Amino acid sequence: MNWRQKRDGTNVRYLLKVASEYGLAPAECLENTGLPEGDLENCTTLELWQELAVIRNVVAHHPHPGTGLRLGLCYHLTSLGLLGYAMLSSRTLGEAIKVCDQFRPLSLSICPVILEKETSGLLMHLDDSVLPPDARCLVVERGLAAWTNLFGELLQRRYLPLRIDLKVPEATDEELYRNHFGCPVVLGASSNSMLISWNDLNSALPLANTTTQQTCANLCQRLCESLDDVRTPLARQVLQMLMGQSGQHSGARQIAGWLNLSERTLHRRLAEEGFPFRSLDERVRRDLAEQLLGNSALGLESIALQLGYAEAASFSRAFKRWTGLSPKLWRHQRAFREVDPLVDALTAVRQKVVEHA
Repeated sequence: MNWRQKRDGTNVRYLLKVASEYGLAPAECLENTGLPEGDLENCTTLELWQELAVIRNVVAHHPHPGTGLRLGLCYHLTSLGLLGYAMLSSRTLGEAIKVCDQFRPLSLSICPVILEKETSGLLMHLDDSVLPPDARCLVVERGLAAWTNLFGELLQRRYLPLRIDLKVPEATDEELYRNHFGCPVVLGASSNSMLISWNDLNSALPLANTTTQQTCANLCQRLCESLDDVRTPLARQVLQMLMGQSGQHSGARQIAGWLNLSERTLHRRLAEEGFPFRSLDERVRRDLAEQLLGNSALGLESIALQLGYAEAASFSRAFKRWTGLSPKLWRHQRAFREVDPLVDALTAVRQKVVEHA
């Protein structure tokens, strides 16, 4: 487990929110974490070990089962950004779960998730072995409660698992969990898991859209690849926001507003992280430009408008600066590369016909 992994502040903000409901002060939750008490949004060094430290502080001051259940209610599909949209537009709940598993780096989970097929459904295990013992109950409760909430949003109805298994001691209040999940709960189990019925897995999602899902999945893939070299938390968050708004061209002022930062602070902090806003914005525009040039019949004027340019000439100059090629030449070379394998395949077929003649 890489405890130096960079994180945005979503999980910690939710932790502080719920902790305050239990009467805990931010100072108690952030003790020995190195995180700023006054302005978490402006923290540029949030790492996974710090999130874990906050969890352990909350548990130390409020060591009661059920805290993670309340915490899980904070999570919505929008909490997952672009990944949430990819799941929402999937055809079935099962497909949405596969999408999430495919792009696991974009999820907010700490525990590794293991999927196992059973006769009656799919078991979703949360592997808490990576966690210290005092953090396990809260993190597992949070994970299972969050997934229950997300599945309900996907299905647009209350979601009820077939069964919940928990490794917590059997003396724990079983009714607490049964009332929350609305299904049988097994305490003292060998694993922490949720059993999802095949009926639910095969249920059609009301907002399914194959085109949207494929587009979002492609963008998720690009985001995963982009995040490989963007390891600072704010730059990752901004990059994900820009990709989630691809085609709508969100500027620095709008992104800063969503993050509750001034535009000047956003530019300063991104520069400190080594990823100026312009470089992130152009990375997203280039990716979308290549996708539109390579996979659509749109003209340059239409593509320019999609990318936020006033005219095709401005877009063409920017694209040539990014790639060294004009959009027209890039599209021509892309078409040639795609046709070339087809020509090879047809040649091979013709050769076989000749051999059998």
